[in-house]
Amino acid sequence: MSILGIMLLLHALAWSSERFCDWYAAHVFRIWVETYGRAMGMVPFSVGEALTWLGLGFGALGALLGLIWLAGRLPAGRREEWGKKGGRHRRFCQAYCMTAMWILLAVFVLMTLNCYLLYHTSGFGEKYLEASAGGYGLEELEVLRNFVVEQCNALCCRIPRNKDGSLSYEGDMGEAAREAMGKLGEAYSQLDGFYPAPKPLRCSDFLSRRYIAGCFYPFSMEANYNDVMYVMNMPSAICHELAHLKGFIREDEANLIGYLACVQYEDIYFRYSGYLSVLYYIDNDFREAAGHERYLAAEPILPQVHQDNVFLTDRERARVEEAAPPGAEVVDAVSDSIADARLKLNGVEDGVVSYSNVVELLLRYYDVYGYDEKP
Repeated sequence: MSILGIMLLLHALAWSSERFCDWYAAHVFRIWVETYGRAMGMVPFSVGEALTWLGLGFGALGALLGLIWLAGRLPAGRREEWGKKGGRHRRFCQAYCMTAMWILLAVFVLMTLNCYLLYHTSGFGEKYLEASAGGYGLEELEVLRNFVVEQCNALCCRIPRNKDGSLSYEGDMGEAAREAMGKLGEAYSQLDGFYPAPKPLRCSDFLSRRYIAGCFYPFSMEANYNDVMYVMNMPSAICHELAHLKGFIREDEANLIGYLACVQYEDIYFRYSGYLSVLYYIDNDFREAAGHERYLAAEPILPQVHQDNVFLTDRERARVEEAAPPGAEVVDAVSDSIADARLKLNGVEDGVVSYSNVVELLLRYYDVYGYDEKP
């Protein structure tokens, strides 16, 4: 109980002291990445994913034990048999429950130290964009939107393509992402240091049905990505997940960091992926704010850009939908609700909608640093 008490005290401190959380992210969380994260990175598969499956299996076993207990208690004809075996069953159930309690406590500790405290830091914008004037309107949004569209239009015409017009990446994308993040760390101190190797997930089909590009497992300190989605999503998604390993746990901030790591890297695939990753967030906001006529007068998005900016190819989408088990829609809806609730419980009021808040951060970034990138 003392461990639980300490964790609850840390939660209370986190909600009341942003300064403490900033210190924790800069000095203590970094140690977990350099030690525990480095060790997990040596394992060739996603440890977090494996632990998740083990946890589901352990929970299923608990449900089965509950059914056995009910089966032994309810039918009158089996009460004598249950009485003979009950002692053994009871001891096993007690051991199971005790183990479950320790596992849940361990998960709560790891989630507190590697995730929950980080939601209460001051964030990337406050740390590095505090010179921003703020108060952005339609004019600034239009400039940002046209800039990103121009970059996408130019890069889509320059990037090497296969004979059928599709895109593929030659090389080690994970290593390139680590290098891109390392270069970004030269400008932003909290992003420097060691990055574990990102890992693909075996459950990528499940993630694809929910349009999830990757995930960060706090209890294994791993950056994981969906290797079924279209290749142009991967560079920005991997950099996004690696950003979580530096204490930037909020999704809009990780979106911005993934974007900056990609567009400032020399690899044209990464640069194109970076601009594509924010294109629709910005374009949708501008369309809603500008109205039909002004939107049509703005810089047009080339059809090829639209074709490149897909989450799944038609072939992969058909395969994923065909392979979906019965009841997949219910599972997906429940998973989305849980993800939304988790974000709101940690102080992210917009829940899963917070991903689109990257537009505000981009406006702040370019207000401070200006538009000087070239396609």
